[in-house]
Amino acid sequence: MAPSKAPTSWEEEESDSSEGSSPPAPAVAPRRRFEDEEEDEVLDDWENDEDSEEEREKAKKAADAKAKADAEAKANKKPKSQRIEDRIEENRRKKESLLEDDSEEEDEGTRRAKAKASEKESDLQHAEDLFAGIGINSNRGAKPVTVTDESDPTQAIDLSSLSVFKPQTPLQFQKLRETLVPLLTANSKKPQYALMMPELVKQLCKEMNSDQIKKVASTLTTLSNEKLKEEKSADKTNKKS
Repeated sequence: MAPSKAPTSWEEEESDSSEGSSPPAPAVAPRRRFEDEEEDEVLDDWENDEDSEEEREKAKKAADAKAKADAEAKANKKPKSQRIEDRIEENRRKKESLLEDDSEEEDEGTRRAKAKASEKESDLQHAEDLFAGIGINSNRGAKPVTVTDESDPTQAIDLSSLSVFKPQTPLQFQKLRETLVPLLTANSKKPQYALMMPELVKQLCKEMNSDQIKKVASTLTTLSNEKLKEEKSADKTNKKS
């Protein structure tokens, strides 16, 4: 039997190389991101933003409510006269803001009507302030007196609800007098004015006591004497001329 042939060196190297090395692992393709997953993430982000916006809105409303409550509490500590002055100033600013509005959607008449409505609302608030905390009804002894604009029956106002007709201090009574006198005396030259006045004075003084009525009568007597002197002096002047 013939001896086996010895392997050549290159064959040995090839064999060793093939046995010692393992085949490379197949490459794994990276997982592609599906479009629906991207949309879900975008939706989640949008919902999170929306939730954050709602939270901010709630926080803002809560802060505004707290600020308003604090302001009201602070205002309630002010003297009544100061609260009234504050409301008057607030009403003045609102009225000026309405009148100065340059919006093309509203004409001058509309803006003035809004300003008038705002002023009326403010007057009603003044009346409430005047009687707040004193334990009496703000309508005590005052019957509603509603005045209607004859040219526009839809426009009516309850005069008894206005602050000017709810005086409490000497200054407020002075303002009431200064409001009424010009309105009434504007008709003094009309014959019906003199006919109305005795009954008017009687009704105005009806709830007063006798001493108070005597003072009013004395004032009227003094006024009558002064007028008599003026008339006599005027007659003498006319006769001389």
